[in-house]
Amino acid sequence: MFGYRARIGYISPSVIELNGYDFYRIVPDGVGMIAVACMVGGWNEEAYKVALKRVDECAHELKRRSCDFIIHDGAPLVLSQGKGFETKLIQELEAITGVPCTTAIAAALDGFRELSVSRLAVVDPYPPDLNEKVVSYLKAWGLETLSLVSLGTDFTASSIASAADLYQAAKHAVREAGNADGIYIPCANFPVMDVIEDIETDLGLPVITNMTSQLYVAFKTISIRERIDGCGRLMRLLAEG
Repeated sequence: MFGYRARIGYISPSVIELNGYDFYRIVPDGVGMIAVACMVGGWNEEAYKVALKRVDECAHELKRRSCDFIIHDGAPLVLSQGKGFETKLIQELEAITGVPCTTAIAAALDGFRELSVSRLAVVDPYPPDLNEKVVSYLKAWGLETLSLVSLGTDFTASSIASAADLYQAAKHAVREAGNADGIYIPCANFPVMDVIEDIETDLGLPVITNMTSQLYVAFKTISIRERIDGCGRLMRLLAEG
């Protein structure tokens, strides 16, 4: 039976590609995704405004689908609005849906706390102006970005970046950072699940991604405590809580 253990509502920032694929690579049997998209058109302020206006509509649709938890994905949409917006958005989503919710950047912050991470090596696909917002937002939360390596992919091409490129970018970012205690890879449309264990094993640091941090928060909230291997250190913590 679909979703007999949990029905996870998912508001995708754009077309559902790797985020849907990776969701089902991670979750245990009996967990289902109910997904909608607010269709952000790119990494720019006007596109964020348009997509954020659609979030309420998406939330109302998910309310009709008997979800147990709702994830709003897309870190740029939220961090571009500055510190504090994530809290207001979660409150708004919970008021509409009546179930617990999180958003990409809020879940990442939870992941940093769980793993005692504060000095970051960041890998992403974003352009320079968005990366300035990433660094500024993290700093506002007391997190230090020691290095940032961008693959500089086009908005519609991040899903076809190679796992090898991601691995090498993480290696470069950690080397450049010097004393990072965690690696942050915020894009949900990156093939990071292909190499997350390799990165953590070889570089000796935990990797925080959109999908893993969001599912960690969701499962912890709704009491799914199954150990999930092969998806990074954060997911393994579920069985220890």
